[in-house]
Amino acid sequence: MTQMTERQKQIMEKAIKIIADDGIQNLTIKNLSRAVGVTEAALYRHYENKHAILMSILDLFDEFSHTQVKQGKKKAEGLEGIKEFVFDRYEKFSNSPELAKVLFSEAVFISDPELSERMRTIIHAHRSEFTELIEKAKLKKEIAKTLDNKSLFRIIVGSMRLLVTQWCFNNYSFDLKKEGETLWNNIEILIKR
Repeated sequence: MTQMTERQKQIMEKAIKIIADDGIQNLTIKNLSRAVGVTEAALYRHYENKHAILMSILDLFDEFSHTQVKQGKKKAEGLEGIKEFVFDRYEKFSNSPELAKVLFSEAVFISDPELSERMRTIIHAHRSEFTELIEKAKLKKEIAKTLDNKSLFRIIVGSMRLLVTQWCFNNYSFDLKKEGETLWNNIEILIKR
């Protein structure tokens, strides 16, 4: 992803807010330019169309998912790495609830083949990273070797996704990180060797 200008970041934040608050159908160049406080022509200087804005949101998510590495933090391995992966997302979604709401709204991305493919690429990258952590946890005898890696990814990430979706539907009324910790503790009991 190329470095975004301050104006592009502002446009992106407003686009995310419009989608989260009013739905994808209300993300129009007219509504967005009004929210940003610029003319439609000025908006087009930063993004050629709505599709480009949505693609940038996915790029932002991809970037958002890898900031630990970019910040120079040493990544944990094995079960601790899996936990870090999960808790990092809870932390980031807690800090960006509107982004969470947009990302977990399949209708936004699934109907466009290019956006759908970009999301699929991001998910596969997450699964690949996660599978590596699972394999290391198995080697360290932290989780049962009999567990299927793909299923384990789906159990952990799927339950995390469900919790975030519930949090969004409940207008962020519960502590996502606290509930995430409870969920993780139960998953850890189930998957430990």
